[in-house]
Amino acid sequence: MDEWSAIVLAGGVGSRLQPLTAYRPKPMVPVANKPMIDYNLELLKNAGIKGKIVIITKYLQKQIRDYFEEIEHFNDLEIILPKIDPLDTADAVRKASNYIDTDHFIVSMADIVTNLSISDFMEFHLKKKGMASITLKDIPYPRAFGVIMLNQDSRILLFLEKPHPEELGLAVLTFSKKETIHLQSNLVNTGIYAFNHGILNILDTVHDLMDFGKHVFPYLAREYGIFGYVKNYYWMDAGNPQTYLYTNWDVLRRWAFPYFPKATWEEKSIWWSDRKTEIASGVRIEPPSAIGSAVKFGTGTIIGPQTVLGNEVIIGENTEINSSVIWDNVEIGNNVNIKETIICNNVVIPDNSILAPGTVIGPFTKVNAPLITTKDQIIKENSII
Repeated sequence: MDEWSAIVLAGGVGSRLQPLTAYRPKPMVPVANKPMIDYNLELLKNAGIKGKIVIITKYLQKQIRDYFEEIEHFNDLEIILPKIDPLDTADAVRKASNYIDTDHFIVSMADIVTNLSISDFMEFHLKKKGMASITLKDIPYPRAFGVIMLNQDSRILLFLEKPHPEELGLAVLTFSKKETIHLQSNLVNTGIYAFNHGILNILDTVHDLMDFGKHVFPYLAREYGIFGYVKNYYWMDAGNPQTYLYTNWDVLRRWAFPYFPKATWEEKSIWWSDRKTEIASGVRIEPPSAIGSAVKFGTGTIIGPQTVLGNEVIIGENTEINSSVIWDNVEIGNNVNIKETIICNNVVIPDNSILAPGTVIGPFTKVNAPLITTKDQIIKENSII
């Protein structure tokens, strides 16, 4: 296979994920104790990409830069973090074009979790010989993401970015009149693209192509050959607290195989970061779950399935946590009940608290009395309760 390089777009603000992204960029938000950007780089690494991997940062970019200076598990990749200021997704590629010296390259969003085979996608792109290829997935309700229509050769006929119902209906009616065209609808763009080097010349020439979904792909669909890669694979955009919670559950359930929680060892679908974790008497930890390092459990604690505990989490006695995600440096008191909840870092939950499903507690929240939340209650960062 030809040598490839990659551009990873890691500059998003993650506004829909607030308050989780109040103090960290979305690609650094942990899923099963591992930053989302790690899942993306593991995909590229497993595809055998030998060229440069250019990571484009913007929002809270220092955190991402510091992270790659500290870690070692991607040392075998040629990672570059250029100092540029992109205005949008396509503009990021435009401004990083001097780093791309291969005939083909991948562009990927750093804030998705998927087990898509990048190597298969690369082969598809080379076979189709188009200017670009887009990874697609069939979902029941595509309008929130945009809609793509293909012919029987996988060529994209129409690319609609988040269409209105009447716009979608008119497009389907128009194209369905062409009897020789076999349409596939309900397809969404899943945020991983393959390009020929020639796209860089197009971006350099056509300056108003700023966003891939809104500008580049509709333009390419009209002017060049652009193809859609449709396969059955796991994919989740953890774009809001609810889908973020689902993504953690899915990774724990091995739906993103072969990508797993961060751990030094795993036993019976419990992923452990620290072999020295002390388990007090009467503690029950049910799989699947992930346990960070330096976690302390009080007597009688129950950790239900689909729960993620970060590092340095302290849990009191007779407390039960189910289907929840707890970040680092969180202290949970005695006789607390937590279900389907997200607790960000540096939060203390007092004794006798009850956190209802859908609760989200932002980082550095101070709670001075037993907390009883209502369903889907969101508590912003730095709140004092």
